[in-house]
Amino acid sequence: MAQVILLGTGAALSDATREHTYLVVQGETSSILIDCGGGPVQRLSRAGVALDSIDHLILTHHHPDHLYGVSVFLLDLWLAGRKKTLHIYGLPETLRATRAMMHAFEWERWFKVGYFPVEFHRVSNAAISLQIVTPEFSVSTTTTKHLLPTIATRIVSRQSSKAIVYSSDTEVCDSVAELARGVDILFHEATTVDKPVLGHSSAAQAGAQAKRAGVKKLVLVHLPPNGDVKKIHAAAAKTFGGKVVVGKDFARFKF
Repeated sequence: MAQVILLGTGAALSDATREHTYLVVQGETSSILIDCGGGPVQRLSRAGVALDSIDHLILTHHHPDHLYGVSVFLLDLWLAGRKKTLHIYGLPETLRATRAMMHAFEWERWFKVGYFPVEFHRVSNAAISLQIVTPEFSVSTTTTKHLLPTIATRIVSRQSSKAIVYSSDTEVCDSVAELARGVDILFHEATTVDKPVLGHSSAAQAGAQAKRAGVKKLVLVHLPPNGDVKKIHAAAAKTFGGKVVVGKDFARFKF
């Protein structure tokens, strides 16, 4: 059975208990990393995810807290002996930023010493569109309403036919609600308790979005530093009415 492991659950300004928000979708033989904060190899190792199982990396946007770990991730995969291709997906703006970051580290020189292949794939900024199909998963994306171009991601397990959605950073918007329609788990950002912030959603708004989309379970991520978990949970539960979980680093959710 597939599972989502939260490698981090904090907002851009995080705290001592939470890494920046990113997650891995783990299958029987392959895994998909979504966003790439801090020390991804350390986090993946602690979660028991084999590095060589990760064939796809999806970057939702190019704010630093969502992609600053890419450089050390690519370096560590090489040091661990990776040979097979890694596929990286993102909007054109996100891929440009990622390539520029890697250029700053002169990664072009890495390929002279037997570096593994890396392929970049542009994600469409159109309405819901299928991006990846593997033996275990199918992945679709849509754009969100954030401070710069951003995508939300829907992943369907081909074994169970169950689906999850990760909103990434977003204000309340129709596209995310449509992407999440009827899914088993919605992982939605909650940067504040009940006061919305430009480009982001509160826990209360996340609950309302979950209700609007008719999801079965809401998991709150991208949480405020030193946030009151009880207040965050209550705000979302009040507007959703269904099962709410305030995400924790390394929490697991099967689907």
